Amino acid sequence: MLNFNQLVSLFALFTWHIVEFASASSSSSSYSPMVLSLPAFTTECLYHDILNDEDTLVVSYQVMTGGNFEIDFEITAPDGSQLVLEKQKKYSDFVLKSFGLGQYTFCFTNSYGTALKKIEFTLEMEKKLDNSNVNAEDIVASNAIEEIERNLNKITKTLNYLRAREWRNMSTVESTGSRLVWLSLLVMGVMVGISAVQAFVIQFFFKSRQRNFV
Repeated sequence: MLNFNQLVSLFALFTWHIVEFASASSSSSSYSPMVLSLPAFTTECLYHDILNDEDTLVVSYQVMTGGNFEIDFEITAPDGSQLVLEKQKKYSDFVLKSFGLGQYTFCFTNSYGTALKKIEFTLEMEKKLDNSNVNAEDIVASNAIEEIERNLNKITKTLNYLRAREWRNMSTVESTGSRLVWLSLLVMGVMVGISAVQAFVIQFFFKSRQRNFV
C-alpha cells in the first residue's frame, strides 16, 4: 500500500504532466481550421513561416461543398522548389518537416467545374513535450500522455473526415433534388406538349372525315 507522502508525490507528478500536456496541446492547436471559398478557375494561396529546423507542420485540407469536390493543391518551399503537387483531390493531409527556414506557400486551384467550392484547411505545429527535466521514472508517464495526444489527433481527423463526407453527401442530395425538380418540370412539359399534339391530330382527322362525308 502507498503511504500518504507517496500518494501526494504521484498526484503532483500527474498534475505536472497534465499541465505540460495542456501547454503542448495549446501550442500545437494554435492554428484552428479555416474555411476558404474558391470560385471557379481561381487560385488561393496561404503562407506560413517556419523559423526552427526542428518544427514539424501538420497540413490537412478537405473540400466541403461544390461540384465534383475536386481541386489542385500545391506546397512550395521558401527556395521556390515544389514540395507537393496534387491533382483532382478531395482531401489529403501531410506531415511537413523543415525544408529550410522561411515562408512556405500553400495554394489551392479550382479548375474543375464552374461551382464555388468551400475548403476546410488546417495548419498545426507539432511540438513534443520537454522531457529534459523529467526523471527516468517519469518517462513512461510522458510517453503515455504523448500516445493519448496522438490518439486524440487521430480521432479528430476521423471526425473531420466524416463531417466532410456528410457535407459532400448533403450537397450531392441537394443537387440531385434540384435536378429531379427540373427533370419533373421537363417531363410535365413534354407530356403536356404530347397531349396537345395528340388532341390536334385527332381533331384534324375528325374534321377531314367530316369533310369527306359531305
